[in-house]
Amino acid sequence: SYPVPRITQVIHDICTAYGHDIATQVFANYIIALDESAGRVRMANTGSMYRFDQIAEAEALVHRLREAGVPISQAIDEFGAIADSRPPVNPLVRGVGYALMALGFAFCFRMSAAATVAAVLVSIPAATILLWSNVKGALAALMPVLLTFLSALVITLWAVHGGLPDPVRLAVIPVVTLIPGAALATALIEITAGDMIAGTTRLAYSLVVLLSMAFGLALAIDIVGLTSADLQDLTSSQAPSWVLWPAAPIFGLGTMLYFCTPRRLWLWVLALTVGTFWLNHFLVNAISSAFAGGVAIGTALLVAWTINAYAKGRPSVLAVFLPSFWLIVPGSMGFVAVSGAITADHQLDSLGTNAALSVLSIAISMMIASVIAPFITHQHWPTTWKLLNTR
Repeated sequence: SYPVPRITQVIHDICTAYGHDIATQVFANYIIALDESAGRVRMANTGSMYRFDQIAEAEALVHRLREAGVPISQAIDEFGAIADSRPPVNPLVRGVGYALMALGFAFCFRMSAAATVAAVLVSIPAATILLWSNVKGALAALMPVLLTFLSALVITLWAVHGGLPDPVRLAVIPVVTLIPGAALATALIEITAGDMIAGTTRLAYSLVVLLSMAFGLALAIDIVGLTSADLQDLTSSQAPSWVLWPAAPIFGLGTMLYFCTPRRLWLWVLALTVGTFWLNHFLVNAISSAFAGGVAIGTALLVAWTINAYAKGRPSVLAVFLPSFWLIVPGSMGFVAVSGAITADHQLDSLGTNAALSVLSIAISMMIASVIAPFITHQHWPTTWKLLNTR
């Protein structure tokens, strides 16, 4: 989940700490390392996404490595133990967490009571499938499009027979964590920093996932035969404004349960999630929603780095920051917009421009946060802009 310039700097710091002269080339999903003194070349591929408990443990171990605080052989064993560790939360509780994420998103969109119930109910089988331990390999790669199709099929059938409003946006909610919004923002950071190979490949992957999910939704709409009137964006005032107050806490609690966030980080996650949500909400009243999201996310990332630098136990940056990032939903607007283009619905298609501006705004704000962070945290890593200026 880190941009390539950041990963490159972390590896460089570790090699320097242990006195090794190892050259590395980092790509979107693999790393090539050359140890000239030993005459060895190694290539390592990335694995699946870590849970938050694994992220927190891995970040803590990386911090010790950057200060040469643990033998390399021991660190390798500890990384293996982290990768193989079982979830500390049972599947039932994680399923409840996934449903709470859907509930929080429904409140963010101010869905009607019926639509909110539909979002939560449809998220339950989606969570069951995602938590199924045997979903691996090619089948795992198909999960985004398959779950989107099944979710959209249920929602659209419900909309036809039960009169649910805004079925397209509603269908996004149960699968919103599968939308590659973070990968899109990371790809833009890498491209701007000059890491063209990593950035373009990550961007291509993100767009393929996004398009495949939009295709699954459009296929369900076509099968059910929804009319253009049923596809209109009707989220402006479906529920009273008070539902926004519990939206962020419920979503934050859901992410902590589903992704197994260590309890020592719960307060930090909730505080940052709620703060980011309301900062974005207030900024929307002053500037464009696309730019408001970027400022809110950049601020959240800077706060997460500050917490990591000064709080006891060095709380994981990713585990604290990612729920806030997902709550702004930079990728869901693009998903809905692409679906509108596929289904020839201009009201949904018009969201595309705002979605592109939102992702670009978030990427630039995250880069600005990386420039400011060393002055606040007193950590002297080369920032994205410094890497850009050296190229």
